[in-house]
Amino acid sequence: MTVDVARLRKDAHERAVARPRRAFAGAVHDLAHHGVPMRRYVPDERLPGAAAVFLHGGYGLFGDLELQDGYCRRLAGALGVVVLSVDYGLAPETALDESVRDALTGLDLLANEGFTRLTLCGDSAGGTVAALAAARTDLPLSGLALTNPNVDLTLRSYDDDLAGGPGRELSEFAFRAWARVADLDDAPRLTEVAADLPPTVVGVGTLDSLLPEARALADACRRAGVACRLVELAGAEHGFAGTDRVVEALDAFRTLTTPVPPRS
Repeated sequence: MTVDVARLRKDAHERAVARPRRAFAGAVHDLAHHGVPMRRYVPDERLPGAAAVFLHGGYGLFGDLELQDGYCRRLAGALGVVVLSVDYGLAPETALDESVRDALTGLDLLANEGFTRLTLCGDSAGGTVAALAAARTDLPLSGLALTNPNVDLTLRSYDDDLAGGPGRELSEFAFRAWARVADLDDAPRLTEVAADLPPTVVGVGTLDSLLPEARALADACRRAGVACRLVELAGAEHGFAGTDRVVEALDAFRTLTTPVPPRS
């Protein structure tokens, strides 16, 4: 498969900036930390000490701070947490392990600023980055919140009969480049790190080709004794995070960010 990565990135960026900005009761500003571009969303009403790192989708090939700006505004407002969107490095220039390091850079920034309730969030390929970062950090995390994540980069779990998912051919190209493997069988499967994850919530559409791997991650977490809630959105496809259906996942995500009151 021949892929014009530059064109994919240009088209995705142009579509993103053409969308109207979502209203947001709070402040938004861009920054860079250790050379990694980031965007911070600070809602006017927020939980003390709570923040989340967000990783966007895009096959690990394209996407930037604009791609899911609307979702980040919605995430910050709905959960009442500071959201730090990290513009992690992309394939083919950047390996997956380096993308994960960029996510950890954002997480460390929030921890150094004094945030004590930290969550990692990721959509699609950003879910891969978020889960691997969650498994590798030494920081205590409140949780991991994923929407239609790429869990099995070997694509063995990909369901071709579910037509509402990301493209198989582009996924094959992207994951070989990102994971730096010639054979996709050697690519990561996030079920193998389930035991190292914090409490996890996964939202996925029932028409998404990635539905089987989302279920596999939830099963792997449960076998490892990791709390995991799987939210299946009936009739939803892969891009539901950009629609009003995402509120169904956000309601579940609140369980990760809201402090549990002490017993009397």
